[in-house]
Amino acid sequence: MKIQAVADVHSPRYLTEFKQSLNVLQSPDLFLFGGDMVSRGKADEYNTLLDLIESHFGHDFPIIGCFGNEEYNEVRKEIIALSGQRIQFLDENSTIIESKGLQIGIVGTQGSLDKATSWQRRNIPSIKGVFERRAKRAASLLKKLDNKVDKRILLMHYSPCLETCEGKDLRSFSWLGSRKFYQVILEHCPDLVIHGHVHNSVNHQAWIGTTLVHNVALPAVRNITEVSLWE
Repeated sequence: MKIQAVADVHSPRYLTEFKQSLNVLQSPDLFLFGGDMVSRGKADEYNTLLDLIESHFGHDFPIIGCFGNEEYNEVRKEIIALSGQRIQFLDENSTIIESKGLQIGIVGTQGSLDKATSWQRRNIPSIKGVFERRAKRAASLLKKLDNKVDKRILLMHYSPCLETCEGKDLRSFSWLGSRKFYQVILEHCPDLVIHGHVHNSVNHQAWIGTTLVHNVALPAVRNITEVSLWE
């Protein structure tokens, strides 16, 4: 199964790099968006990205996304409305797709931070509880999928582990990801985790127990990430 995944295009900021990466790839079985695909809530940029993918590969495969911190809460309904049926967004929920004879369960979440940013503390007074609920929700969704599907993917924006943040000052991990999600992954063992958010990492792949983790942030990887699994 060929999976392509990308995050942090911040369109139009890294749109040229996104186009260049599409030029060297073939059609996937599944395309994943890991959040911050547009810059500062620019909802209409989603259709720019989807147009490019469809012009290169057609539309005979699912595109599934989660939201990042630059898909602001107040524009998410607009993003979903503008994108129509071209992409399925998983905002703290899950879906099941069939590909290559496998049932694939996908859980989507923005993820959490160990420490809220100053903006989040000012504007979302309940943010600590929000972060805790997201981790518990992801754990519950993964558990529910456990006996229903052949493989499970956790699609998130923030990082769940230090290893894919190497290149940043690791003392700043609290503003990049969440140790709560690390524990969720250790306990529930999804087959694959896709995340973004970390622009300057030099290590883009790691293992949490038996789970393969990929940081697919375009500014870090410089390409759309392609993963071939479960052949």
